[in-house]
Parts: sequence; C-alpha cells; structure tokens
Amino acid sequence: MEFIRKHFRKLAFIALGFVFIVTGLSIYELRKIRFDYDFESFFPTNDPDLDEYLEFRQTFEYDNEFILLAIENKKGIFREDFLDKISALSDSLKNVPDVTYISSPTTLENLIITGFGPVKIPLIHLGEPERFASDSAQIYGSEELVGSFFARDAKSVSIYIKTTEGISKAKSDSLLANINTELARYQFDGIYTASKARGQKVYLEKISGEFVQFFIASFFLVVLFLFISFRSFWGVWVPVVIVLLSIVWTLALMTATGKALDIMTILLPTMMFVVGMSDVVHLVTKYVEELRSGNTDKFDALIKTIRETGFATFITLITTSLGFLTLLNSHVLPIRDFGLYTSLGVFIAFILSYSIMPLVLYLLPTPKIAQKKFQSDFWHKQLHRMLLWVFRNGKAITVGAVLLAGISVYGITRIELNNHLIEGLTRKDELRQDFEFFEKNYSGVRPFEILITPADTTSSLWNPAELKAIDRLEKYLRDDFGVGFIISPATLVKGMNKALNNGNNAYFVMPQADEDIVALTDQMEQFRKRKEMKNLVTKDGKQARVTGKMPDIGSKIFLERGASLDTFMKNEPVMKPIKVHLTGAALMLDKNNKYLVDNTLQGLLISILVVALISALIHRNWRMMLIAIVPNLFPIVVIGGIMGYFGIEMKSATSIIFSIAFGIATDDTIHFLARLKLEMGKGKRVLYCVKRSFLSTGKAVIVTSLILCGGFFSLITSGFESTFYFGLLVSITLFVAVLTDLLLFPLLVVWLIKDKKAVRSEEVRSAP
Repeated sequence: MEFIRKHFRKLAFIALGFVFIVTGLSIYELRKIRFDYDFESFFPTNDPDLDEYLEFRQTFEYDNEFILLAIENKKGIFREDFLDKISALSDSLKNVPDVTYISSPTTLENLIITGFGPVKIPLIHLGEPERFASDSAQIYGSEELVGSFFARDAKSVSIYIKTTEGISKAKSDSLLANINTELARYQFDGIYTASKARGQKVYLEKISGEFVQFFIASFFLVVLFLFISFRSFWGVWVPVVIVLLSIVWTLALMTATGKALDIMTILLPTMMFVVGMSDVVHLVTKYVEELRSGNTDKFDALIKTIRETGFATFITLITTSLGFLTLLNSHVLPIRDFGLYTSLGVFIAFILSYSIMPLVLYLLPTPKIAQKKFQSDFWHKQLHRMLLWVFRNGKAITVGAVLLAGISVYGITRIELNNHLIEGLTRKDELRQDFEFFEKNYSGVRPFEILITPADTTSSLWNPAELKAIDRLEKYLRDDFGVGFIISPATLVKGMNKALNNGNNAYFVMPQADEDIVALTDQMEQFRKRKEMKNLVTKDGKQARVTGKMPDIGSKIFLERGASLDTFMKNEPVMKPIKVHLTGAALMLDKNNKYLVDNTLQGLLISILVVALISALIHRNWRMMLIAIVPNLFPIVVIGGIMGYFGIEMKSATSIIFSIAFGIATDDTIHFLARLKLEMGKGKRVLYCVKRSFLSTGKAVIVTSLILCGGFFSLITSGFESTFYFGLLVSITLFVAVLTDLLLFPLLVVWLIKDKKAVRSEEVRSAP
C-alpha cells in the first residue's frame, strides 16, 4: 500500500494516458457507426413456423416485397385528365430500377375467350370518356376489383408495384426516391404509400433523429440533478466525463463487432448515461462524506470510499447487468442485442468509475467542503425527519402497501398481449395515416398468406373437390376473417369462367358441376407457364397459396380469428379435401407474442433468484433475502397493475420493462443492505444500524433514483409509442422503488431482525 501511495500520482498519469489512447481509438471507430432497421429482424428465431415461412417464400415469392400507391382525385376517378395521368405514371414506373411489374387500373384487362382464342379488353377505355359509365358499372360490379385497385368511395385508385425480392436497404431507398421523382411530375389531390421499404426508411430516420434527441435530453437532466446535488463544478463534470467515456467505449465496441443501432439499441446511450451515473454518484457522495468527516488525506479518503462502496456497487453491477442479460432469453434478435451490449456497457461504466474516477479525484484539488456544510445538514435533517415519520406511521404504510399490491395484482390480470405491423407509431405520423387510408378505402396493407395442400397426398389442388374447398375458404376469409384483395387457384378458375362467358361478372363463380370445373382447368393449361400462375400453385399441384391484404388488426384479434379458422376447417365437410396453414411475414411478427409472457416471467424469475442468492450469501440470513426481494418486487407489481388498468398492451418493447426495472431497482436496496451489514458488524443495535444506514446512504439513493427517473423519462419525447411507454413505465417503476426503499425497507429490517426491546419512535429520535 505504501508503494502505491508513494507512486500514486505517477500511476494515475499512466492510467489516464491509457484511457486517452483507448478513447481516441474508440472515437476513430465511431466513424463507422450506422443505423439500421429491418422488420424481419423481429421474426422469432428458433421457431419451426419461421423455417416453414422461409421455405414458403422460396417456393412462391416474397409476400412483403411490394409497394402500394393510392392516388386520390376528390372529383371522382372516372375523369379523363386523371386517368391519363394515372396511365402515364404507370408507364413510367415500369422503367424504375428494381420494379419487376406493375398492376394499375389503367393496365388491367378483361380476358375473354372466344372461338378465335383469348381476347384482352381494357378494363378502362382510355380516350373514350363516353364509355366511362359502362366501365364504372363493370368495375364496381366485380367483387375482385373493389377494395383492391378501386376505392370503395370511387375517389382514388391503387397501383400495385412488385419489387425485386430480397432488395437491400440501399436499393429500396433508391427505389422510393425514384418513385417519388415520378410522382412529383404530376399534380394529384392526394398520394398515399404503404410498403416495407417505406416503413423501414421512416423508422430508420426516426431512430437516427431520436438517438441525438434522447442523448441531449438525458445529458441535461443528469447535469441538472448533479448540480442540485453537489453544487460544484467538479461534482458535475467529473461524473459526466466518466459516463461519457463509458458510452463512447461501448458504442465503439458495438461498431467494431459490426452491430448497427436499431430501434432497441438506440436506447443504449440514454440507458448507459442514467444507469452508469448511479455508480459515480455513490462513489462521489461517500468521498465527500469522508472529507467532511475530517479526513484530509485524499488517498486515505479514496481508499476508504472504495472499500465501503465498492463491494455494494459491484453487487449492483451484477444485478443490473443480470436484468439486461435475461433479455438473451428472448426470441427476438434486436432485444437480445440490446440486452447484451447494454450489460457490457454497464460493466465498462463500473470499471471506469472505480479505476479512473478515483485517479481523477486524487489529481484534482481537494474540494472546499466546509463551505457546503449547510447542504450536509439539510440532507441529514430531512432524512432523520423522514425516518421518524416512517416508524410513527408504520402500520398505515404497511396497510397501504398491501392494499396497493392487491389492487395491482388484479390489474395485472387485465394486461393484454398484442402487436401491430406498424408498431409504435403515433396517430400523427404520416406513415400511419397512409396505412389507415388503405384500411378505410381498400382492403388494408397487412399481407395475408395461407399455404394449402391436399389432404390426400396423391391428389391435386386442381381437382374439383379441392377447388370447391378453396373457393369456400375464399368466401370465409372475405366475410369472416376480413381479408380482401384475395387471389388463389379458385380465383383463377372463376376468372376463366367469367372469360368464357364474355366477361360477365355474374359468371365470376365456381361451377357446381365437377365436369364444368374440369373443363375450366383444361382451358387454363395454356396459361400454366405464366409467372402469375407459378406464384400461386406449384407445378405438381401439391401446394398453393391464398394471398390477400387485410387491416392491421393486431396480433390478438388475428390469432383469435386464426382459431376460428381452425374450427371452420374442422366443422365444414366441404373443407375436408384440403389442409391450410397460416404463414407470412406479418404472422411471423405476431408469433413473438407467443413467447412474450414466458420470456418475461423467466427473465424476472432469474433476476429474483439471483438477487435472493446474493443476499443469502452475503448476509447468511433468510430474512435478509425477504428484505432484498419484497421492496423491489412491489414496484414491478404496481407497474403491471398500471399497464392493466390503462390498457397498455404487452409487446416486445414493454415486455422487457420488468426484468430491466427489477435489476436497476435492486441497486438502492443493495446499497442499504451493504451499509447495514457494515453497521451491524460493529455490534450496535438494529435500530441504530438502520438509522446510520438510512442517513448515510439516503442521499445517494435519492439522487441516483432521480437521475434514473429523469433519464428514462426523457424517452417520452419519442415518436415511437412503444419507446414512450418504455420510458414512462420504467420511470414510474424506479420512482415507486425509491419510495419503497425509503418507507418499507426500514420497517422490514426492524420487524424481521428484531432486538429484544420493541421499537419506539422516541428511540429513532434519540439514536446517535
């Protein structure tokens, strides 16, 4: 120790030089930082349905590589100038790179089979406005066209753009830019766009913008709380610099390992800033306390500070990191990455706090503590008064806590699991408004896919019984499931029937006689090699798809309708020839809900068990386990109740709150317990030990809790609804946690670890 004391200044400069070099390399690495967002990254991993979906789209096509354009004309769509512009736009869009084909109202044709062969007649006779009335009657008498290419109110049309499958982010951005360039050449009353490409672009722009927004907000909030707490320049900038270094190092580590910032990891800097500050505040508070106690030797003060706070802070590091590491149990890759890198960041913050910060404090001039004695007196008096009030009102506090817990437990039973395709966007967002336009005027945007196979493996889906079943399935999906824009093998057969009857809409039906169906399928042989046919039915007729669009009703309702579909398939005799299997990109996102509850409960249970185990090993007392668990489980129950009563749905972003909040909330309790152990080791009465622990640790607990609450609360400025709720709920959880530590913790300690004499409030006042 004497050697370290003698050469401490020299060692400090060497260590700071090392930090300077690492920080320089980290900043250099941050030049490569990038933002990314991919809907498919939220597909559940290790799920057999995902493997089946990937095989499905390999057999047919990607169900989410498309762009829907809705072009509005408030005077009505059957106007010559408007339709001419739609025709010109459709022609120009065909030449845009990465557009594979276009389906537009002005390119659609009626197929009529005559004795001389197939004849194609335009759906809309451009240049012949006198025929628009009959065209309109033909169109709006066709169930397959209304809600797909033509709006129900006849004031807008839709253009379906199929894009290159597996298109990269860069190319999809270029594609959208080229489409917008073409659209800018025309004046329309309204343009609405829906696509995966646009969704990813909007999310990415929000992510990159909110990255800076969250960081600045949390920075100023933390600086404000530090200034209020320490009232000194060094008490603000030293902790801030240490935490900033930990953030830079963590982001550099992410970049070096090829990880981009996404909708989850964008929270990492804010998380690091507020969580990492907890270690620093406890260290600084204890250091200041040592100097105020008369220890003028900075080296001795720092050594004692590290001894008395280091172990407790290391334990809080374990519990906080554990809260994030439990996210590795998730089936969603972005959540796993968020948990991994945030836990690594917390470790980096701890290492810097207890290695570099003592060196910086040693090299700085000794703070003028004497001039700030009034601040110490203020905290001492207020904490003493609060502890006295707690013991005077112990029964009322306990009854209130029990009642609140009971009410919250009932609220938890009302929590619903749900997920939407446009996850988290507020109703003011333009992308969400566009999606709602398609839901109101068309069939919706959410892709719908069903894989169909014959029940008899030796049969073919082109047989009459199978086609009748598919046709009945179409009707069920349209009437009961809410699916529109439906295309299936039965659609093709009905289209052929219509074509053979001069394009009469009345013949867009499945014939009842098997021989008539066979005749239609024979007629379709000439079209079997066309790409549209291959994208619906395999060559051997053993697999087919029913594809469509529907509103973004949420996973809860969708899964309920899926269960009803299963019942329909079992109870309808006509459906016996086929088997159906729901699949598709949207369903893969919904599948996450299947794992949410299990992952949440498992993560929380792991955190509770580890905290209990740590408490048992440290204190060797089962009562201490209860004291460590109860105050921190209570806020989790309360926040679950709030979610249930206010209708906040359980989804990917909100499901991670519980284990993270529990891991962070235990920090204060562990600091209390660590100080309590030190005091009890002196052989003093429990009451005395509780009071000394409360007065010594209370300020740091309150300050760190305010910093944490303020930092997380800054997330409510997010344009993502899920991030808003994450910030709000974690803030409330931590606020309830600090109240629980201040109000319930002292009572639990005194009641569970009793002296022979009963505790009286007078003793609290008179205890040294």
